[in-house]
Amino acid sequence: MKQLADAVALRNSCVAALRNASTHVTELTAQAIAAGAPEPDLARILTTLEPVVGQGRQQLAQDAVVPQPRPQSSPPAKAPTNCPAIVRQIVDAFAARGHPEWLTLAQIADHLVGADPAAWGQWEGRRDRLNMVGRTIRSALRRAGVEIPCSRLDGLIDRRRPTIYKLADVQRAVHDSPATRRAG
Repeated sequence: MKQLADAVALRNSCVAALRNASTHVTELTAQAIAAGAPEPDLARILTTLEPVVGQGRQQLAQDAVVPQPRPQSSPPAKAPTNCPAIVRQIVDAFAARGHPEWLTLAQIADHLVGADPAAWGQWEGRRDRLNMVGRTIRSALRRAGVEIPCSRLDGLIDRRRPTIYKLADVQRAVHDSPATRRAG
């Protein structure tokens, strides 16, 4: 059972990575079109996209009974105003990208710089930019009494194994933050 659970977890990580990559491709395509990219060049690049084949539940295993997924509650559009600012900013980063399962520290850093360049842009152009942003996020979370764990992306998804924050952990932090508990 552990091997099955591990295989499902790996598969789900790969699916999440595919969703994030597809979103990124869409964003870059829109930017290229807006910038006036030549259509033949754009078409040549986009025709190399591998199709994503849908896999019906009945194809997962011949005689296996696959439980139906429980409906997930939709992610909050915004964190409550009584949440610490750093938590609201991270929630906003997820919202800006359509609430993916996870975001890399680089994606969150880019969002933070766009939202507040004075506070988060001070490390732009530095080699240790992500280290500094990561430290500052962890420090702000610690001061706020909020725990949002970060982890590394699986090497099968990205060989560089970037630091990621998971949406489920962020949502849990919103729900469990000291300010939210006091207000509730």
